[in-house]
Amino acid sequence: MNDMHHYVTAISKIVSGGGDEDLILRGRRLTDLIATASFAESVLLMLTGRTPTPGQARTLDALWTACVDHAVTPAAMIGRAFASYGTSTTAAVAGGILMFGDIAGGAGDPMARAMVAALREAIAAEGAGDSTSPAGQSPVAAATIAKAAARVVADGLRDGGRVPGFGIPAHAVDPRAPALLAVARGQGAAGAYCDLLVAMENELARVKGRRFAMNIDGIVAAVTLDLGLPPECAAAFVMIPRSFSTLAHYIEEKAQGTKWRHVPQEEVTYTGPEAAPGPRTATMP
Repeated sequence: MNDMHHYVTAISKIVSGGGDEDLILRGRRLTDLIATASFAESVLLMLTGRTPTPGQARTLDALWTACVDHAVTPAAMIGRAFASYGTSTTAAVAGGILMFGDIAGGAGDPMARAMVAALREAIAAEGAGDSTSPAGQSPVAAATIAKAAARVVADGLRDGGRVPGFGIPAHAVDPRAPALLAVARGQGAAGAYCDLLVAMENELARVKGRRFAMNIDGIVAAVTLDLGLPPECAAAFVMIPRSFSTLAHYIEEKAQGTKWRHVPQEEVTYTGPEAAPGPRTATMP
């Protein structure tokens, strides 16, 4: 039986005593990282155990910028509502993060898993190499990419479903996705998964007869996979920077002094049964 009081970790440890106070993060002193590394470099080091290239770190920084705000979205609405109710900053930021799910901001994880499974299957069938390597390593043949794209699209559209990571109500074309893709390519951080995302966009247009452009969830899934991160990072890497949007809208709403944001009663349609006619029951004393 495992000892539930004992943790085993290769991520970090505290150094204390003997005049040496520090934290070791994946073999690097935190005080050295504070002096020399960016937040993106430190996060990639912590999650992968590898020191990222400058291009990979710049790409992750661009990814977080792409996700930091999108006007008065649900996360921002939660921040504003919480401010109007007099709740704490902690509750507002936590509430904004807890809002993310299958419909808003949570599409990245299932999409990333589908992309990994399809690319691995296509590579195994073609004997085309290793799909698990981060960007900058052996490329995958275009025919293999196209085969994987066809599978992801077909699986997503089966039984009247949809392919996550494409289309967005607020834009004809999500401007963040091509901008982030351009950075990833320019920094040498785009690999097989970014190629797969583009192939999926093309395949979806072929099947549906019109273009459904990649959205922020789609490009974040592709970029995080090409950075060598696991699929579980895709949605989190949208949520974490967006928490600053929740914070910004919370602070602004609080400064505006609004109280009790709510849906007005005239905007609420009641569809339940009406009370039976007749005299009201007398209340107990």
